[in-house]
Amino acid sequence: MQGRQDQGNDPWGRPSSSSDPNLSPKFLSLSTSETGQYRILRNPDEGTSKHKAIRETISQRTSEMRAIPKRPPTMARIEIPPEVPRAPRPQRTHVPAQTLHKILLIIAGIIVVLGIFAGVIGYFLASGINNSTGPSATTTNFLEALADQDYTQVYKDLGPAVTIRLSPDQFIQQAKSQDQCHGIVKNYAEVANSAQNLNNGQTYTYDYTITRAKIAKPYVMQITLQRDPNDNSWKVSDYGTDLGPSQPTACHK
Repeated sequence: MQGRQDQGNDPWGRPSSSSDPNLSPKFLSLSTSETGQYRILRNPDEGTSKHKAIRETISQRTSEMRAIPKRPPTMARIEIPPEVPRAPRPQRTHVPAQTLHKILLIIAGIIVVLGIFAGVIGYFLASGINNSTGPSATTTNFLEALADQDYTQVYKDLGPAVTIRLSPDQFIQQAKSQDQCHGIVKNYAEVANSAQNLNNGQTYTYDYTITRAKIAKPYVMQITLQRDPNDNSWKVSDYGTDLGPSQPTACHK
């Protein structure tokens, strides 16, 4: 197939060498139209203001970036980081199960023994305190009521060993007779180291020096106390013959 003969003679059929420096063969494109004419196309990057703004922004940011400082020539380069010394991990002491079991048994045995020992000591201390303070308190209350001539209260401090022999009226008559004969009780004092513990703490005795108003010479009264089985309190079981001097003397008026 032969081409058109006049195609090469037409001015539009030849690529023109434009005097415009902005026009070059790389900006030309062959048209697909049926006319066969060439159409000049300019570079699209240079034809829009949007692309110009982007290029200016990139150029500005690039100029604002800080330059990376260079390594001084005298600085030594370290290829491998130095090792950091670490403290050794403490080693656990392994205790055999059998040995640990024996240790626990020994500790438990010591605790049990100490508990029993403390309980026994506490019991004896409590018993000693109760036995010493109970009888002594009853004796003091008995003599104080006698000095105050409160005969009803004195009778309440007496135990069955006395009350079985004397009724309240008989005891009051006996106490009044001693007060009339020898005078009322003016003073009483416990004799030093006279307290005695008898029958494994079931009986106590105290010696008291009694001073009455009508006699010049004091006399000693021994008071015996026993535990009452009814209310477990301490009661006076014996106070001598008749609350007076052990040696019979004439009444003083």
